[in-house]
Parts: sequence; structure tokens; C-alpha cells
Amino acid sequence: MLKVMIVEDEQPTLEMMNMLISQQPQLEITGSFTSPIKALEMFTVIRPDVVFLDVEMPEMNGIQLAERMVQIDQDIQIVFTTAYEQYAVQAFRVYAVDYLVKFVTSEDISRVTTRLLKNHLENSKLAQLNLKPKTSIHCFGKFEVRGEGGDIVKWPTRKTEELFAYFLVYPNQVVSKWKLMDMFWEKNAKINLHTTISRLKKVLKENDMKLQIHTLNDGYMLEIETVNCDLFDFKTYFSHHNNVNKENLNESENVFQVYKGHLFDIKDYLWSLGVEEELAVMYERLTRELANFYFIEGNIERSEKVVKTFLALYPFHEEMTIFLLNIYASHPIYYKRLKEYYHNYVKLLKEELGVEPSDEVKCLIPN
Repeated sequence: MLKVMIVEDEQPTLEMMNMLISQQPQLEITGSFTSPIKALEMFTVIRPDVVFLDVEMPEMNGIQLAERMVQIDQDIQIVFTTAYEQYAVQAFRVYAVDYLVKFVTSEDISRVTTRLLKNHLENSKLAQLNLKPKTSIHCFGKFEVRGEGGDIVKWPTRKTEELFAYFLVYPNQVVSKWKLMDMFWEKNAKINLHTTISRLKKVLKENDMKLQIHTLNDGYMLEIETVNCDLFDFKTYFSHHNNVNKENLNESENVFQVYKGHLFDIKDYLWSLGVEEELAVMYERLTRELANFYFIEGNIERSEKVVKTFLALYPFHEEMTIFLLNIYASHPIYYKRLKEYYHNYVKLLKEELGVEPSDEVKCLIPN
């Protein structure tokens, strides 16, 4: 079944398109909009397979909207609806699957559906042919490494695993062997480092991982090639973006979902504590910006969900708790949620820490 979004600025025509498309059992309508701006905002949330677009719309015409959508998702299938056939050439310039001349009939929708399903099947087969498990590394919420074949890597020793974790935090950087010896071993440091490096190289080779350990200038460097690593994605995002906006919203959401917990989770790596604190600050910043973006856009539910996702990991974080309470206080319809969350927060502080909320928190709760 294909997920469908419909964008048509005239309400009667929108209702007609809903009726015609709903008659196709292979199509599921997941969003209908009269505003192209709103449709674009929800595009990354709904993630449809197909979009039926009216060409002639105010604010942003269908051609422009399609171009924006294709930039976000190159696999999206676009079907234009128009009263003027001369738009057809422009339509296919943005990789439209088809165009329908108004007034659209059930036969038109049936014909297009057949084509959409065929394209989807061909794309799925192509994806399967190109699908090859790649090295994947999860550092947030757990520490799990999978080789090119998809199997979880088994480490010969804990030190081998920990040394690899350290290199992941500082990829493509030469790390002094003296620093590594001082950090990881109290006795027989030189021979232990040499042995552990040899074991690590063997693990990488046996699992066909696109990673290499190089010996350079009295140190070692982890060279990364093609590898999926949540830590790399997270840090790369912050090196390219200073804030959340409409253009990077999809990427911001993806990176927000990447942070699933503390770095390396239960691994008690003392050297990673400072790094974890830095990453937590970055995650807090992203949470604020993402939640604030949705709040300004009027998407209170999504703003709330973003903040609550953060608080699920850091339940005692007072500033973010205040942020959430302010979201609830923004409208009377959220009064019940405000009272419920505050009650649970008070209970949590008392049971876990034996303290009461600060005056700054208390003042947000109406008497």
C-alpha cells in the first residue's frame, strides 16, 4: 500500500480527490491540504510515497512545491492535477510520474495507480539488488558494532573494545601512543598496547569493516571510509548547522532521533565522561531549537513530544522541565497536562532526591 498526500487549494476539489483516491485499495490517504506551505511543513512528518499536486495554487504553485519535495525525498512520486495541459512539460521537468487534466475521473486515478504501483515495485527490486549490509556502529544508548556482513562484532578482550570506542570519538586523528599507554594500562603498557592494536586490526579485517588502523608519527589513527555511525552523524550535523529551520528540519529530526541515550551506555569508560557531557549539551541545544521551532509554527503536540523525549533521558533537568511547563501554560486546553506533569515531577523529586521543586518551577503552576 502506498501512502498518499493530496494538495489542492480548492476545498470541493480536494474532497473530490479524496473520494476518488480512497476508492483505490492500494492507496492510503495520510494527509490532505489546501495550503501548499502547510503541506511542505508536514511532508517530512507524513513521509508519503505519492503526492497529488494541484499546479495552480496561491502562496506557492505546484511546480515549486514539487521541486522542494524532490529535494527532500528523491524517491517521491509526484502526480500533478491541472486545468491546463501546457503545464505538462514543466511538470515532467521535476520528475512527475504523470499529470491529470481536470476534471479528474475514477478511470484517471485507476490508470495512475497502476503506474505508481509498477514504479514502486521496480524501485523496491532495485533497492534489494543494491542492498548490501554495511558496517554500522551505534554509540548512543548502547555500544553495538556490526561488520559488513551484518553480524555483531565479538571482541576478543574488553580493552580491544574500549580502545576502538576511543578511536571512534577521535576518528581520522593521530593519537599519541604514549597517551594511550598512560590512559589504558598501569603495567606492561607498551606490550599491551601493541597486542591490543594487533587484535583490533584483526577484528576489523575479519569483519570486513571499512575502517583501518594506521601507525603514524609515534601514534595511531583510525581512518574511516564507508560506515554508518550515529556518533559521526550527530557530530557532523552540529559542524554544519547553527540552528533549526525549515530547510534543515528533516535532517534535524533525523539527528534528534539518533541520540537514544548516553554515550556507550553502561560501559564505564572514565575517559568518555567529559565527551558525554559535551554531547549532552549539544543534544539539549537541539531539543530546545527543535521544540521552539514547532512551538512557533503552532505544532504544540510535536513540540511537547520533542521535550518529553529529552526528559525521558534526563528527567531531573530543571530548565527543560520549565520549558515543557511553559508549553502547557501557553493555552488553556493544556491545563490538565500541566497539572499532571507537575504532580509527577514533584513525586519524582521527592522519591528520588528528597527535594521539592524550585520556586521558578512552582511559580508556573496556577493556584
